[in-house]
Amino acid sequence: MPIQFQVLGAPGRDNALLAEVHTGDAVHRLLFDCGEGCVSELPISVVHQIESVFFSHFHIDHIAGFDAFFRHNFGRPDAPVRIFGPLGTCDVMAHRFRGFTWNLVADAPGEFQVTEVAPPRMITQTFYTKEGFAVAHPGPETPFRGWVWEEADFRVEAHLLDHGMPCLAYLVREAPRWNFHLPAVAELGLRPGPWMRAVRGEERADENLTIDGKQYALAELRSRLMRQTPGESIAYLTDFRLDNAAEERLVAWLAGCDTLVCENNFRNADRQLAENSFHMISADVARLARRVNPRRLVLFHLSDRYTANEWREQREEVRTVFPRTEFPVAWKL
Repeated sequence: MPIQFQVLGAPGRDNALLAEVHTGDAVHRLLFDCGEGCVSELPISVVHQIESVFFSHFHIDHIAGFDAFFRHNFGRPDAPVRIFGPLGTCDVMAHRFRGFTWNLVADAPGEFQVTEVAPPRMITQTFYTKEGFAVAHPGPETPFRGWVWEEADFRVEAHLLDHGMPCLAYLVREAPRWNFHLPAVAELGLRPGPWMRAVRGEERADENLTIDGKQYALAELRSRLMRQTPGESIAYLTDFRLDNAAEERLVAWLAGCDTLVCENNFRNADRQLAENSFHMISADVARLARRVNPRRLVLFHLSDRYTANEWREQREEVRTVFPRTEFPVAWKL
């Protein structure tokens, strides 16, 4: 199933992105930034299932809603909550955790693993609810190899951008998928059935496989019947300014991205305002999308200095260069 996503928050207000990666065996829910009111748009059951929070940076409009997330998850019993962000993330989160009184949690579950990306390394600290988050338990430093979290079916990559300070972009990439090529199955006179699980590797099987009374070499079946297709991908880009060198690096990193969720904070007429605050204008967003060429570009993080009609005009500024541009459907713009 394709990666499903939802832009949280209203136009001109704080935003965040919820991405759901469906692996067939599980659904991984990932939250990118946590603006004010964003988590409140989700059912509490979904908030409980968010595995990781990925912060781009810590301006107030990107973290103001974290307390709502924290309130529902500080005593999570089943798995640790992972938090990622740029340099300084461990200190920022320690202050957030300790901003409450924790005198009734001695037996409470809850573990938060906080990782800050400071290329060429990543630093992780772990905090426990039962300790009132009073101790930052240091973990080993690990090299930053381009990604911050990896599972068997996907990984989350990070890329450093300039917002007058370190700001992280994120890219969720599914692993390539292996699927049956049904015309090849028909050519062998086979019918879909339970044998497919062994060919996929979901069940342990010998080197040979018997189907409808006929024996086949398992390796040959895989070679003839299976085809590899790229997995889905979605990128989250917000709050940054591009010079030529940074743009070249970003375009190379985003190669093959299916969905680009990107800020469009300023109109073309306001370039100086954008440059002063380390943001992009519509022309920058459009040029980036044209070079990356995703299947769709979703604009978000709009400035509240504009009216709804001006936001629509802003979208058209991008569409003239990259037609596959849209706002989140829920915005009804």
